[in-house]
Amino acid sequence: MKLICIAFLFLFLSQEFGFSQVSFLDNNSQHQTEGRLNINQDERINELVRRHISINENSDGIPGFRIRIFSQSGQDSRSNAQNVTARFFENYPDINTYMVWDAPNWKVYVGDFRTRSEALKLQREISRTYPYAFIISDRINLPPID
Repeated sequence: MKLICIAFLFLFLSQEFGFSQVSFLDNNSQHQTEGRLNINQDERINELVRRHISINENSDGIPGFRIRIFSQSGQDSRSNAQNVTARFFENYPDINTYMVWDAPNWKVYVGDFRTRSEALKLQREISRTYPYAFIISDRINLPPID
């Protein structure tokens, strides 16, 4: 018997509060005429937003992925990296190439991919020519706006 009374009380109260919320929202929406919103927040939040904007303005590019197709050190490493860059550009003129000196190696990276899956598509395509190519996370250039 107690269980039936508790269930009935629960159903009654849930219905009562449900209607009061609906009527509260209806009454409140009828009084909106101005369309202004005042936000009171700690000044430290504004400072954090300003810092975030400053960091983004000073950073080069956005987080993304590239494919490293070449890395070599030694006497002829620079000319070899230039040859690999030129050969890749001949076959894929629409994909950006980057030749980087990262002591003691010359490295060649290709692409500006937002996702790993985009980079994986190109890696599979070039795997016969560049069998040791692998994907790395890097700061990439912003994609062009069409």
